[in-house]
This record gives sequence, C-alpha cells and structure tokens, in this order.
Amino acid sequence: MRPLDRIRDEDGIPVSPARVLRAYMERSFPMADHRDGKIFWVRPSERALITWDTYRIPRSLQRAIRKSNLRYSTDMAFGAVVEACAARHETWISRDIEALFCQLHTLGLAHSVEAWNAEGRLVGGMYGLVVRGIFAGESMFHLKTGAGKMCIVALIEHLQALGFSALDCQQQTPHMEMFGAHLIRDDVFSMMVASSTSPGDWDDAPFPTRLGI
Repeated sequence: MRPLDRIRDEDGIPVSPARVLRAYMERSFPMADHRDGKIFWVRPSERALITWDTYRIPRSLQRAIRKSNLRYSTDMAFGAVVEACAARHETWISRDIEALFCQLHTLGLAHSVEAWNAEGRLVGGMYGLVVRGIFAGESMFHLKTGAGKMCIVALIEHLQALGFSALDCQQQTPHMEMFGAHLIRDDVFSMMVASSTSPGDWDDAPFPTRLGI
C-alpha cells in the first residue's frame, strides 16, 4: 500500500485524508480508472440519496433475510471489505483510495459493515464515510447472493438509531433504486449536508447482528 505522503491526484496535488473529507463536504468524491490509476474528483449534478421517508426493503430481499442465517458486524474487517470491493475486473477503487480510506477508518470516520456465514467466513460487506449527518456509501460486495444488500439493511437500521438523516449513494444504480434511492440536485444536496446534524459516536447504538423482517 502506497505511503500516504506519496499520494497525488491526476493534477499532481497531494491527497490526504483531510482533503478527502473536505471534498465530501463540498459534494465531491474520489475515483480512479483502475487499481493503479490516479485519483480524480467527481461532483455529479444530481445525487442518488436514500432518505428514511423513501426507504424500502424489496420483498424478494425480505424473503431472503428471513431464510438467512447470516450474522452482521461493523468495523470488524474494514481492510478486508475494501479489498473485496476492489477485487473486480474493472474497479474505481485504486490502491491510493484504499490507503486513504483505511486511514480514515483509523481516524474513526470511515466504517464497514460485514456479513458472516455460520462458518465465520466473510461473505459480504460494504463501507463508507461519515459526512456530518449523512453517511456516504462507497461500495459493497458479496460472495453469497444478497449478502451485500443485507448489509445495506443492517447499515440503515444503525444509521437510523444514531440519528443520521440519509444514506448518500452518490450515483444511481438499479441496486440502490430498489431501496428507494432518488435523485436530487447538487444544490439541494449541498443544503442537506450543511444543515445536517453530526450524530454521536458510531458505537453509541448497538449494531444489529441479526435482521428481523
């Protein structure tokens, strides 16, 4: 993993964890073209967001949850979750982004959700970043069908308990749309970020280790 003091974006500007957090506060986020690619910054004109008034769990996922014996945790395997999310033929999670988010996790600002099977194997997960009272979801993976989506359900249950106002999905996808993600303008999102209240510590509410649907 590249040392943090050597990380530069595509313009040659140093990128620190503090700069990443500042970018999110300004509605931008880092991406790359491949694992060894340079960081560039994205600020979409519309943002995909799950708010609690639009949030829903698809019926097919509800049935899968009722049949599942998965156990859930948070921050038990952050590095493994990010690595698994990046382990694709095409990925935007470069090694630099991985290193930055691992440091943000050490600082208590980035968090992961893990799904474990009965044998104790990590079979799904997702990770993201706290941005005031909004949680910015970054990526998810699954080795067992539906495990990544079940982590979203566990995450939202935790966010609601802590007093977060929304889950930022960044860009709309069919997976997020099925949870009720909707597009809002960048200026509206800007006001939401600015007016959101920072929640308490991540551990102020117990994380749901099981899901009851």
